[in-house]
Amino acid sequence: MEATLTPKDGGPARRARAREIETSRLRLRPFTPADLDALAAVAADPEVMRYIGDGRPLTREETEHNLRSIMDAYRRRGFGRWAMIEKAGGALLGYCGLTCPRESPGVELVYLMARRAWGRGLATEAARACLRYGFEELGLERIYALTMPGNERSRRVLERVGMRFLRDDCYFGYACVCYAVSREDWRRDAE
Repeated sequence: MEATLTPKDGGPARRARAREIETSRLRLRPFTPADLDALAAVAADPEVMRYIGDGRPLTREETEHNLRSIMDAYRRRGFGRWAMIEKAGGALLGYCGLTCPRESPGVELVYLMARRAWGRGLATEAARACLRYGFEELGLERIYALTMPGNERSRRVLERVGMRFLRDDCYFGYACVCYAVSREDWRRDAE
């Protein structure tokens, strides 16, 4: 799926970092404080949070702290987690983007999506757009992803976007599986 990149400064897309990414059904944009209520509703769902951290839903206060961290990291790096907005209706569905946690093996693809959006291919669509951005706009050589071993839905998304299983590992004190894709392998898969 092609992603249309909208640069911050209005200059050529290849030389500028994207402020927003659009796919056929989604708009990925920087978070704002006004997103708190919608993001808190997503993060309060036990099924959504089952494979995130310790597997428990987040309180509104925890989500507010996370949202501030997401916005601060985006400002510092010029990229990060984008609010995932469904074009049809404008609802915030969660997030997708690239991040650099301290314990991560490198730049990491991350996503979180409201249960009402599961099973429609939207996580795959957003993940593809983020990989394209990481390789084409940021010039990354490799992008990683981590998920818990039992999260079969997430593992299928990672495999659909061309990521390959690397190893079982432990990050942030949690057992996980590590996936990755190189720019070269991503290009081959995209052709």
